[in-house]
Parts: sequence; structure tokens; C-alpha cells
Amino acid sequence: MFRAMMDRSTLNERLARARRKLAESGADALYVTPSTNLFYLAGISFHRSERLTAVLLPRGGDPVVITPAFEETHARSMTPIENVVTWQETEDPFRKAASFLGGAKGVLCVEPSTAYDDVEKLLAHAPGWTPRSGAGVFAALRMVKSAAELDAMRRAVATGLDRFRKAFASLAPGVREADVSAAFGGENVVQFGPSAAVPHGEASARALSKNEAVLIDAWDNPEGYYYDITRSTFYGTPTDEYRRVWDVVHEAQGAGIEAARPGVRCSDVDAAARAVIEKAGYGEFFTHRLGHGLGIDVHEPPYMVAGNDILLEPGMTFTSEPGIYLPGKFGVRIEDDVVVTATGAETLSKRPEKLEPIPA
Repeated sequence: MFRAMMDRSTLNERLARARRKLAESGADALYVTPSTNLFYLAGISFHRSERLTAVLLPRGGDPVVITPAFEETHARSMTPIENVVTWQETEDPFRKAASFLGGAKGVLCVEPSTAYDDVEKLLAHAPGWTPRSGAGVFAALRMVKSAAELDAMRRAVATGLDRFRKAFASLAPGVREADVSAAFGGENVVQFGPSAAVPHGEASARALSKNEAVLIDAWDNPEGYYYDITRSTFYGTPTDEYRRVWDVVHEAQGAGIEAARPGVRCSDVDAAARAVIEKAGYGEFFTHRLGHGLGIDVHEPPYMVAGNDILLEPGMTFTSEPGIYLPGKFGVRIEDDVVVTATGAETLSKRPEKLEPIPA
């Protein structure tokens, strides 16, 4: 996967916002281990392992990268952070990391996917420090996307939509779900007929027959940012029931997107879509939230779900993906990627305008 080195202006902007969020939360330093949060903050894309690589950011100081000596060149190739401190295999890297905390005591904001064991090892050398989850800090940093991030997502969407065109063109009697899935590219789920009634199923050896529902859910992160798109169609001549369900789901998706604008609660976006499906009599068959945030992770805040009172802001991205799943018959889900604008919302992936069955 292509990973361009983070430019210095992006690094400085993100570090400055991270320091502000630390101050607002009452924390004194940020501790970030390999994760999408480390990639976001510093450009470093390492797999998590038993060897410590981390970034420490004191609220009032400069960031430091801690990494094994043999990884120094690799780390420097990804981040503009100049202070890269290395450790040898015979050293305790947590002792070295603790020396950069910037004081004998304080509140340490920890990247939320960091192993508990790694926190214990670090604080064994800094007993005056109190750990605190950094989930809220990173959510606040990452929910609003920059113009460059949105451009990366648009390129990802274009890749995804091209894959859908090729996948639908490949459908023929006897082709297996697993065959279409393997040829698609990226992560995906391909479901035919009654299999599509399982909201999160998996591709199998099931073969396509004439006059069956087709559902493909696909996601991938070219250049580090995800698309997440689902398309539902029919191979052959759709039944009246399928047409009705597809139209209800399409209307619900549009209602959710139309409800999204700055200052609206995430829960209200979910409710707008859900109301359409409930009014049509299919409420019990819409079994999941409307959608989720999207970016470096395929699922990230904010979540379009009942009870989530986060207010939308320009630059926030999310999926609108209502579904109706009729056990033993078929399922329909339509998913597109959306960005909140200054006045409303824009779909990054062009919504289907109507059901377009695939001739059998």
C-alpha cells in the first residue's frame, strides 16, 4: 500500500491541535503506539509488536519517536519528526521512553488501542504518572477531515466504484460468491439470494441463479483512506417485493443524508432514515445503526446511531447504509460515503438513482 511521507505542515498542524486537546482534557503528555492513530499523528505505519515503537508528545514540548535501532531508517522515512531516539535489544525501551515524559508526575493520555502491558511497563519507570484513555482526544482530532483527506477519500471511492462496475459485469449463472469476491479487490462480502438476508455474512461457494438478489459490500484504503460502499441489485427480473424493499431502502438512505448538516445530532440522522423504513412496515428488519464514521479506519467516530448526541460539523464523514433483511428471501442494503458541508451533506460516492437489474 502506498504511504507518502507526511509533510511538515500537516505534522505541525496536527501536533498543535493535539496539544490543545491535551490541555482541554487536563492531560500532560500523549503516548501513542503503532495504530491508525500513530499514522494520523506522525505518519508512522508500523505493525504493533513486542518491540516498542512509540511517539511521546509532552503538552509543552517537542515530540519524540522511540524505536528499535534497526528500525531508525524506516521510521525516519515516514515522519518529519526529527527527534528519533533508538534503543538496542539489550536495553529497556520503556525506561528510555519514560525519561521523555517531561516531569516526575502528570496525567498521561494513552492511545486507546495500546496494550495494557505496555502502559504498565512505561509507568513502572514513571510511578508519579496517571494513565487516561486518549479515545476522546483522537476522536476529536480525526472526525473533521481536511481538504487533503477528503481528496484521498474521493480517490478511494473512485477505485471502489470501478471495482463494482467490473464485478457486476462478471455476473453469470453458476458464478460463485467466492469467485466474484476474489476478483473484486480489497475487502468485500458478496452474497446471492437468501444469503443477502444476513447483514454481515461472508462469501461462500453458493452459485448464482437466474432471478436472485445480489448484494456486494466492499471497503478498502488506497493511500491510507477508506471507501465503504454497498450495492444491492437483482440478477434477472426482480419480484414486486424486491422492488418495493429496494425503493424503501433507497428513500431511507436519502432521508438520512438530507437530515445531515452542521449542528444536527448523529442520532437524528439515524432517526430520519429509520422513520422511513418503520413507516413502510419494515422496522423490525432494519437491525443495525444507520452508519459510521470513515477515514483512516473503516469504522471510526462519529456513529449514526440512537443515543449519540455528537453534533455534526463540516468535514465530518460517515456512511449512510440502511438495510432491510428478510430471512429466507433476500436483503437490501445501499451504502454511500458522505461528507458534511457548511450547509448540508455531499455524497462522495454517487448514489444509485434507481434499481437497475442485471439482465440474466
